[in-house]
Amino acid sequence: MSLKNIETMLKTLKEFKESEIVHTISDYEHSPIMTVTYHSDTESFQITYVESMKVEIYTDISLLATTIERILLIEVSN
Repeated sequence: MSLKNIETMLKTLKEFKESEIVHTISDYEHSPIMTVTYHSDTESFQITYVESMKVEIYTDISLLATTIERILLIEVSN
């Protein structure tokens, strides 16, 4: 997934803030790595790492997109 595609996906989540959409990001073997949701009440994105259940909150789409891209690149190299 390219950085541009990631940013588009995040903007779409934000655009449909009235709906609860959970986007699951998987590795190359289609195993879930993380979920991403947008919370309109706090105007923030939440990523949850599937394996550890660690949660991180982001308000900046660019920062979140580069974080997701970096994680995907790490997964591909493993």
